[in-house]
Amino acid sequence: MLQLFLVVLVIVAIAFIALGINVFLFKRPFPETEVSRNKEMHKRGIKCAKCEEMRVFRKQQNLKNSLQHVSLDIERLQSDDER
Repeated sequence: MLQLFLVVLVIVAIAFIALGINVFLFKRPFPETEVSRNKEMHKRGIKCAKCEEMRVFRKQQNLKNSLQHVSLDIERLQSDDER
C-alpha cells in the first residue's frame, strides 16, 4: 500500500515538473486561462459564458424597453370588432 502511494506520488511530481518546464526553464508566459483574454479562444469564436448571458440580457431589455412605448387603443379595437 505504501509502495503504491510512493509510486503515484513520484508520477504526479514528474507530471507537475513536465508541465512547468516551459514556464520555469524557458521563461515563457503561462497560458491565459481566462476565456475573455485568450487569443486562441477569440480565433475560434468561443466567448465567455457570463459575457454572452449579459449580451443576451441587454438585448432582451432593449427589446422590452422599445415595446413599452407601444400602446393599444382598446375602444378602437372593440369598435373594429363590432363592424
